[in-house]
Amino acid sequence: MTCKTHPEQKAADTCSHCGNWLCDECVVNTQGKKFCRPCLAVLANEPPPEDCAGRAPAPPPAGDGRILWGLLFLFSFLPGANYMYMGLLKRGLATMSCFFLLIFMVSSTNMPLQLMLIFAIPVVAIASFFDGFNLRRRINAGEEVRDDIGDSLNGILQNKFLCTLILVVIAVTLIITVLGVAITIITKLFPLLVVGLGVYIIVKRKPPAK
Repeated sequence: MTCKTHPEQKAADTCSHCGNWLCDECVVNTQGKKFCRPCLAVLANEPPPEDCAGRAPAPPPAGDGRILWGLLFLFSFLPGANYMYMGLLKRGLATMSCFFLLIFMVSSTNMPLQLMLIFAIPVVAIASFFDGFNLRRRINAGEEVRDDIGDSLNGILQNKFLCTLILVVIAVTLIITVLGVAITIITKLFPLLVVGLGVYIIVKRKPPAK
């Protein structure tokens, strides 16, 4: 991870308020917590100071420039549309294309790959949902949000809850897939096992005593 303000420097920690990754120069320790300078100023109800790169934070958009929670919630039901509503067309097109590609692959593949793809669809939808509201918070706070797919992936990776949820879904998918393969193999081999057991009993049966 790299610093939000200094992309050329390695991040050392995250801000307890906004969650952005920060380098050692940008971290401010206070009352046992770590903040970036803009968030610390907001929490202290003071005018935001210039950040550690010497640039004054952009003021939050006012009036109709804000991203409305209700509209974003409605657009979030279609992965990618939420990004487009916020003006992030590249992210929106990439997410929506991935979502519909997974649906197409599910309809044209067989088990067990189909199971993995079915579970991948809600993962994409959930990731898009949470990332969209995270970007809304950043945009309404006046932060600069680039229309960059890589930046979106970094935002998802920084969300511990979402990463944990994705890993759980992947683990469940793998377990179901393995069980499905095992059940298929057992089902196909069971008749052969029964026939083999019958032959074994016939061969090993002792002839009746004279």
